[in-house]
This record gives sequence, structure tokens and C-alpha cells, in this order.
Amino acid sequence: MAEKNMVLALVLSLIFTGIGIVYAGNVKKGLTFFALSVILNILGMWVIFIFSWISILVWAYALYQTYLEVQAANGY
Repeated sequence: MAEKNMVLALVLSLIFTGIGIVYAGNVKKGLTFFALSVILNILGMWVIFIFSWISILVWAYALYQTYLEVQAANGY
């Protein structure tokens, strides 16, 4: 198995929440973060502003999870 690039994974997750996790190999978890982020952003725009803040927290946690997933995929 090829080693995963940490920088690429983190940049992907910076742009699209959770996609770096998909790149690292955990498709279900990555797509869950992506869907949650989209839903929270839509709610933040149209319903209550607090969802935007929650979305930022989910994004930050997804970056941390991306780091952990790439570490696990690379066997560190």
C-alpha cells in the first residue's frame, strides 16, 4: 500500500471538510463529515447563525481526524 501524503490530505480537508479522510482510506467517516458540514452550512445560512459556528468546530475536528487517519494509514 502506498504511503498517504499528509499535506495533500490536510489541504483536501481544508477545502472540502472530510475529503482528506476519504483520501486516507476511511470513506464512510469522510463522507459523513462532508455531509454534516454541508447540512450545518445550509442551516447556518438559512435558519440559525449558531449552526455556522458548529460547522467551524466540525471542520476543525475533521482536520484533526484527517491527521489521525493519515497517521494510521501510514502505520505511524
